[in-house]
Parts: sequence; structure tokens; C-alpha cells
Amino acid sequence: MRVLLTSLPIHSHLMPTVVPLARAFREKGHDAVIATGPAMAHLEHTVVMPDIPAPGDFGPPPPWIPERDGTLDVPLFADELVVRAAANLLDFARNWRPDVIVRETSEYGGQIAAEVLGIPHAVVDIAPFAPLEIERLDERKDKVRARFHVAGTDPVFTAGLTPPYWHPAQHHFRVPTDQTTADGPEVVATFGTNAGLLFSGSKLLHVVADALGRLPVRSVLAIGTGEWTGPRPANVELRPEIPQQQLLNTAEVFVTHAGYSSVREALTAGVPMVAVPLFADQPRNAAKAEELKTGVHVEVKGLTADALAEKITQVLDVKAYHSTAGTLAAQMSELPVFTEIPDHLVSAL
Repeated sequence: MRVLLTSLPIHSHLMPTVVPLARAFREKGHDAVIATGPAMAHLEHTVVMPDIPAPGDFGPPPPWIPERDGTLDVPLFADELVVRAAANLLDFARNWRPDVIVRETSEYGGQIAAEVLGIPHAVVDIAPFAPLEIERLDERKDKVRARFHVAGTDPVFTAGLTPPYWHPAQHHFRVPTDQTTADGPEVVATFGTNAGLLFSGSKLLHVVADALGRLPVRSVLAIGTGEWTGPRPANVELRPEIPQQQLLNTAEVFVTHAGYSSVREALTAGVPMVAVPLFADQPRNAAKAEELKTGVHVEVKGLTADALAEKITQVLDVKAYHSTAGTLAAQMSELPVFTEIPDHLVSAL
């Protein structure tokens, strides 16, 4: 079977799911490639959609300071980009002739291309709440379809990467994680790989470092590259980047922007969260974590070190958060590994 996987050229969309999934298809005897933009063409098993830019290609970030302005409205569906993605995919697919197209949640060109080709399409749901952020999504997809003179079809298979308690009515799998443990800090704090593109002028990480410095525990904060001009508390290790999953394996609390991959890793490790969402589906992820009582949702607008330290202390001290997080992690561990998706997809076809 020939499988064409499609993804936006964003590292957190391709890893740790789409690239390993392409590898899993190949290991099971299928021919699998990933169509993505030039920015991620260095990854294995990729073919290039030349017209698909990466977020950094859109120029300087907007004048956004999250602690002053609140969450950022990020467009998650751009009609012209979807048209260009579908056209790029069709150029490749008409020669390569895939049997099925498997897209990640935020890449919609793959669905349109499959509908034009008259082949099945499936979804690896790396951001289950993201479509809820797009107004008139079905209408906008239909506008794109009209340009290709094609009708819509439903996916033959949708693979969720968290248990039904997070997002029901899907097939559910778990992503294998690094189980290495070490004598790590009690609190791990990071705001993701994409947030750094937008943080120019923001002192949010300074606020977080200050808050962590007020706690009687060891912490680590990912601060990205560039000169650090913020506080340097003695109990806080500042690193450009961190081995997130490895540190979560022994952490007591995770301070996070509530991106889906980070939330999924926290659920896997059984670590309660202090979620400070910034954009896209993150507010819904943070609200869901609070609803499940595996953490608290904190608004970024007006955030102070005192307020954040208070919330972290609350989650550290309340045993119910840790108990609930452990229960949810046990449910996660019972899911089949996502490298079994190829077999399930073949059955669905």
C-alpha cells in the first residue's frame, strides 16, 4: 500500500508523531512518504510541497506581549494556503499514485487532494480542539472544494492520541515516550517550540523565573536561545531547551502553555499541570485539564510572579491533583501504541 502523509512544516506537528508513523508504515511493508514544506524537508521520508511556508517565513511576529495583551488570535485555516497545498499534493500524487492520504489535524490540503483523486483519507489527530477554533470550518473547506470541483468526504479513520476522557468518538492510541528517569527538579516549565517566535518584547519568561524562585523546590525553565536578562534564582536552572518528557517522568508539577503535545506528555507521565495558554487550541486544552482536575488554568493577561507562584504551590500541595493525574496516566498506558495505526488503517480500508 502507498501511503502519503501530509503535515504543515512545523517541527511539533511532525515530531514525535508523523515521522515515526511514516517509519511504522515502512516497517510493516508499505511505501510511505511525508509531504511537507521546504522548512522540514531535512526530516526522513519527506517530499516537498514548495508553496507551503513555515511560520517563520511570514515575517516578524506581531507586536504581541502576552502578559499585557492576553491570548493571541492565530489563524488556523488560510484558504489560499489550503489551495496551494492541495495543488502541490496533486502534482506529486498523480505520478506517485497513493492508495490513501493520512493528514495531521491542521493540514487540510491532504483531505482536498484525496477527494479530488477519489481515494480515502485519514487523520492523525495531533490537535483535537484546534478545529473548534476555526469559525465556519466546513463552509471554508467547501469554498476550497468548489475551486477543485469536488464534493466532501468523511475520513475513513481518525487516530486520537489520548484516551476517550480527552476527546471521545475516535480510535485511541498512545505515543511511546522516553521512560528514562533522573534526579530531576520538582517543577518543569516550558512554553513550547513555537512560542519563541512570538515572544519578542515579552517578559513572560521573566515572570515565570521570578515565580519559580519564590518556591522552596528545585525547578528548571526552558528560556530559548538569545541573551537572558531576567532573574536568576538559585533554585531555578535556566536552559535553552530541555528534555521535556524525561524531566516529566520525575516532576511534581508542569508549568506549560498547554500545547497538545505537551499536555499529552504530561498525561502520559501523570504530572499535574499549571497551564498558561497563549494561542490556538491551548485555552481549550488548559480548560480541559482543569475540568479533569489534573491541573489549573491560569490566564496569561496580567500574570504576576506572585499569582503564578500561588497556583504552582496549590498544585504542588493538593494531593488530589496528583492522584487524578496518576489515574489518567494509567488509562493512557492501556492504549495500543500508535505504531499499530497502519494495521488498523488497513482494516478500515
